[in-house]
Amino acid sequence: MKKIILISTILLFSSNIFSQGYQWKSQLEKNDSSGFYKIDLDPSIVSKLNAQFSDIRIKDEEGLEVPYFMEREPFLVTKRVFKEYRIVEKIKWINGATVLVVKNEDKDIINNIQLQIKNFDVRKRLEVSGSDDYKNWYTIKENYLFHSANGQQQTSEVKSLNFPYTDYKYYRIIIYDCYSLPINVMKIGYFDTYEEQGKFKKLTNQVVTHFDSLETKQTYIKVDFSETPYFDKMIIKAKEPTYYYRKAKICLKRKDKKGRIHYNVLDYITLNSNSDFTSYFSSFKYKEFYIVIENEDNPPLEDITIEAYQLNRYLVTHLDAGKEYKLEFKNKMVKSIPNYDINHFKNQIENNIPILSTNELSVIHYNKKKKVNPSTIWMWGVIGLVALLLAYMSYKMINEMSKNK
Repeated sequence: MKKIILISTILLFSSNIFSQGYQWKSQLEKNDSSGFYKIDLDPSIVSKLNAQFSDIRIKDEEGLEVPYFMEREPFLVTKRVFKEYRIVEKIKWINGATVLVVKNEDKDIINNIQLQIKNFDVRKRLEVSGSDDYKNWYTIKENYLFHSANGQQQTSEVKSLNFPYTDYKYYRIIIYDCYSLPINVMKIGYFDTYEEQGKFKKLTNQVVTHFDSLETKQTYIKVDFSETPYFDKMIIKAKEPTYYYRKAKICLKRKDKKGRIHYNVLDYITLNSNSDFTSYFSSFKYKEFYIVIENEDNPPLEDITIEAYQLNRYLVTHLDAGKEYKLEFKNKMVKSIPNYDINHFKNQIENNIPILSTNELSVIHYNKKKKVNPSTIWMWGVIGLVALLLAYMSYKMINEMSKNK
């Protein structure tokens, strides 16, 4: 009897494994031309993926996989922008020097001036001075020495003049041309750096409940997501009272073997009426968690709201024009990330490529009558063999039981 149970278990387990597949699909927005695209993943898709985000595939009309790599918006990006100055004067001094005067209209604080220059093959000496009234000039830096431009990739090159921070309204650049013809300065400006936050999507599938405990002087806020949220930013707001400063903690609720409740702390935070509290995570994976607020002798906070945001995620891929594509995702049997050649060329794909969206999600229904491939035939062959073995063992045991009567 034990053998029958064991074989039955193996048979059922095998059938369960072989019946697994991708459970959801979503049609992609049509692309107008062939090229690289970013497929914008809605949070409803991301929430259905495993912790490695590996169980998602792009399929073409014939059901063939299309290679991709996944990309997530960074939390913060430092960008450099070239700001061009207006050249207010360009003159030739009697000693052969070229003088360029530019206007720093907003009196920005800068520590560099960039010159875009046509390629040249001579040495030039430069100096920089500044003025606020266009009459009195003050030295900033002198004895710059420009060497030949590289000129291997483009017909011009950007040369940098670096100096201590200043905020003059006018800057004068003197290029000494005593022993050669002038160089061709095309543009003058400076590089300004700024930080840009990544793009987020707000999650909407959470349920927030809370209760206040007079005994412990605490407020317990339960946040419950229907699916794995994978959020990267959380904002906590409270309208009342006008002024508050509360210690709090983000926790997971657990029960021990004796049924006692414990709160395992993930993070300690402080809620302050001066600004909404913002906390950053990396793909927060818990569907249910608690925020425990220490009220001490103060009245509980009122009108508390919890907002969760997910950094935008994309699948970067190459699509052909005129074809239809879809996403298939959520498969318990898929653990590892697919190994596509495109992963080796991430740095060669431009960042500003078109973005495609996905349509509504739908459940994949597997049709038993659809064309069976060889691997499926082999699979059912194994199952049939196990079934025959089970029948044989049952027949043999029945005969043995009959003989013993």
